[in-house]
Amino acid sequence: MEKSYGIEAARPKLGEIADYARTTGQTIGLTRHGRTLAVIGPAHAVQPAGTVKVSLYVGDRDPESHVLPAVPRVGDTFRMPDENFYLVTAVQWNVEADGGNEVDVLLDPVDEYSEWIDANKPTPNEK
Repeated sequence: MEKSYGIEAARPKLGEIADYARTTGQTIGLTRHGRTLAVIGPAHAVQPAGTVKVSLYVGDRDPESHVLPAVPRVGDTFRMPDENFYLVTAVQWNVEADGGNEVDVLLDPVDEYSEWIDANKPTPNEK
């Protein structure tokens, strides 16, 4: 089997490609216009494309630095080591001239009270 397939050519063969990857332990790239878009392979063999250094800001606490496999998006939920859940409310990129990048992520607690407040906000027609 080939190491990569065009995404359209791979469509009818996805089951066969997945079985091959599972049984051989090899990864197979799916490409569009010669660029790899995705990789099919055993879960342990497929690694995230990169890592991103983020600073997580929660309330008045000092920021916590973490390395994540991807940039979080507004609306994503985090479960932190304190066992609480937090919602991503803002993402700010900090691009450095030397090529170093860092992302600041603002998190708000997700709890029953916050959800109740959001659910009971008046709509513009209710004013």
